[in-house]
Amino acid sequence: ITVLRKGKIIGTVEKKETSSRILAKMMVGREIMLNMTKPKKNIGDIVLSVNNLEAVNDKGLKALKSISFNIKKGEILGIAGVAGNGQKELAEVLSGLRLSKKGKIFLNNLDVTNKGARFLIDRGESFIPEDRHKYGVSSNLSIKENLILKKYRKIPFSKNGLLDYKEVENYANNLIDKYSISAPSINSPAKLLSGGNMQRLILARELEGDIKFILAFHPTRGLDIGATEFVYKKLLDAKIKGVAILLIAGDLEEIFTLSDRVKVIYEGKISKDLPPSEEYLEEIGLLMAGAEKGVD
Repeated sequence: ITVLRKGKIIGTVEKKETSSRILAKMMVGREIMLNMTKPKKNIGDIVLSVNNLEAVNDKGLKALKSISFNIKKGEILGIAGVAGNGQKELAEVLSGLRLSKKGKIFLNNLDVTNKGARFLIDRGESFIPEDRHKYGVSSNLSIKENLILKKYRKIPFSKNGLLDYKEVENYANNLIDKYSISAPSINSPAKLLSGGNMQRLILARELEGDIKFILAFHPTRGLDIGATEFVYKKLLDAKIKGVAILLIAGDLEEIFTLSDRVKVIYEGKISKDLPPSEEYLEEIGLLMAGAEKGVD
């Protein structure tokens, strides 16, 4: 196995004489810690409340069936499930990209049901989408323009309807340093970034500011091990700051690593709360496969 990093050969090892840990260190240049210690729970008031939510998919079929749950300040709720069981529709309704047919959504006690993406953004919601190319960035815009997509209408970036590019460039340069985004220039099109650096750009845009709630939908899909570790750390940092986080993912290891409690979604219905621990792995697996009551 030969490992490349930043265009250079780092080394070649025999498969039988190496391990995933050694390969990860060669790939990233340092030790990787994906099995992180979750910060102590410091749970506050309810931030997001979803009550009897229903929605249909693109074919007009019911995709969400009376879903209800709450997420509190400083808490990560993980939703596990096999793809195609309503995760996409749930993420789109909560992010303002799809209308619900029934039910209510409250963000900090404010009714935000079917209010739209801009309304949610202005009230402290951030969205890390599953498809970074389709939903995460505007590919032909520059990196600096992508970094201000949620802020361009506000002071200090916009004055009298005109962008202040000096402020934009200072802000973009600071975020590139803070989030270690590897790019030739802040003026380069976002489409030229690697997957990992594109995800760092999205995190930089979504996690900066007065954030109340983060919707993370497959936040590490397609990322290498170093970028995955970076995403984990940023989500846990947000949790420590008191942000409420909904993590929707198909990777149980990711769900267990980050979540304070777990629910399973199957055919548009959501399960009871389950602890993210190995002893409940079989029950969670059965629920993902459609067993109504899990194990006895």
